[in-house]
Amino acid sequence: MIFIATCSQDTTTDLVAKELDANSVFRFNIDRPGDFAWDFHRNGFRVSDCAGGKEITEKSLTSFYIRKPRYFDFIDVPKYGCVENWRREETNELFQDFYRECESRGLVALVRCRNDRYGKLRQMLAAGKYFRVAPWHFFHGELPDECKSGRWVVKSMTQTQIGEGKVFFVKEVEPAALDLNYPWFVQKKIDGEEEVTVVYVDGETYAANMPRDSFDGEDSRKSIFENPCAWPRCALAPEEERAIKGFMDETGYRFGRFDFIRKNGELWFLELNSNGQWAWLDENNEHGLVSMVTDAIKREDAAHRAHLWRH
Repeated sequence: MIFIATCSQDTTTDLVAKELDANSVFRFNIDRPGDFAWDFHRNGFRVSDCAGGKEITEKSLTSFYIRKPRYFDFIDVPKYGCVENWRREETNELFQDFYRECESRGLVALVRCRNDRYGKLRQMLAAGKYFRVAPWHFFHGELPDECKSGRWVVKSMTQTQIGEGKVFFVKEVEPAALDLNYPWFVQKKIDGEEEVTVVYVDGETYAANMPRDSFDGEDSRKSIFENPCAWPRCALAPEEERAIKGFMDETGYRFGRFDFIRKNGELWFLELNSNGQWAWLDENNEHGLVSMVTDAIKREDAAHRAHLWRH
C-alpha cells in the first residue's frame, strides 16, 4: 500500500489518487488529525482512517509518497506557545521522521534525492554548468557593488509567511532601498519573452510555456493563484533536454519542476521545485502528465513490494 502524506486541500493528490488503485493507497491529511489514529512502536506501526475504516501497517506499506503535509489554517502562536502549536509540531515531527525512516529503507517514491538536498544556493551554483543564469547575490549587512546598478528582483528562499495571509512574491526592487538588517536573495532581472516550466519525471520531461506579458508582476505564481489556467505544452530543443537531464543527474533528483525564462531563444534558469505543484498544467490529463507521474510511482511501488518494511 502507498502511504501518501499530504493535506486535505492538495488537489494534486486528488488527481494522483484517481489514477491509482483505491485499495493500494492510504491518504494521510496532516491538517485533519481527528480523522486518524496511529501507533508507532518497537515492532512496527499502524495508522488508521477512522472514518473510512482503512488502515496501513508495517506489513502492508510498500511506498511512501510525500506531497504537501502542511497546514493552511495558520494560527497566531502567542509568546509562550500554545497547545495547538505543540500538537502540530509533534505530529509533523513524527511523520517527517517516519518519512526519513522509509527513505532509509529505500521505500520513498519519486520525491527524493540520492545526494544531499539542494537548496537555492546550491541550485544556483550547479545551474551555471547547464543553463544561462543571471547574476545573483545572497547578502546581509552590506550592499554588494554589483547590486548598485542595473535592474534586480528580490526572491525568497522559503515559503515562510511575512504577515497574515501574506507570502513573499518575486518583485522588482532597488537593492539600495533594502534594509540590510535582513537577509536578501536578489537576481538581475531577465527581460524574456516567455516563462517555461518543465516537469521532470524519472528521465521524462513535460514542458509548458506562457508569455511573460500575460502575468501581473514578476511572479507567475500570483497569476496562477488568482486566475488558474492550463499552460500550453511546448517542445524543448535536444540540447535543452540534455541540460535538464545533466542537472538532475548531478543533483540526484528524480522528480522536480523547473522554472525558466526564455530570452532570445535561450532558457535562463530560475529554480527547481523539487516537489513543486504540477497538476494545474494538465488538470484533465489531456496530455498525459498525471499519468506520467502516477506511472512512475506505480513502477517504483512494484519494485518496493519485494522489500516491504522489515527490520
